[in-house]
Amino acid sequence: MKKIKLLFYYLFFSKLPNSWWPGGKLFNRLRVSCVKSILPVGKNTKIQRSVYIGSGNNVVIGSNCQVNELVRLDNVNIGNNVMIARECIILGKMHESADIHTPMNEQGVKDVQQTCIEDDVWLGLRVVVMPGIHIRKGTIIAAGAVVTKDTEAYGVYGGVPAKLIKQRQ
Repeated sequence: MKKIKLLFYYLFFSKLPNSWWPGGKLFNRLRVSCVKSILPVGKNTKIQRSVYIGSGNNVVIGSNCQVNELVRLDNVNIGNNVMIARECIILGKMHESADIHTPMNEQGVKDVQQTCIEDDVWLGLRVVVMPGIHIRKGTIIAAGAVVTKDTEAYGVYGGVPAKLIKQRQ
């Protein structure tokens, strides 16, 4: 049944207009309703068009969140009041590469912990979050950053790899 819901999501609901278009609130309600039938989603969350949710396994989205267009979510638990700008990628797995005698595509994937994005986090445009990262409450990640390490609460991060720029007061 879940696979059928995923099929409807990717073929129809993910392609509905964004919430800011005329009639967009209705489209968002339809899209979120479909996503809620696949994975846990909190109240008042907006999910814009073309958001990739993988198979829907190991993805949780909290309340009052904004997930914008072309975002890719995999193996992530998202808290409440989180803003995710367009084209962000939250990676959920990595390939094994330790054995140089076996092609990497035959080595499978590594076991990684679920990425955790706590409450009140803002990911700027095209941020990439590596698998298993813990982004703490109140963190801001600047556009284009690649997050490779856990963050401190209320930190502002930017760059590749992302580094602490300052603390929010």
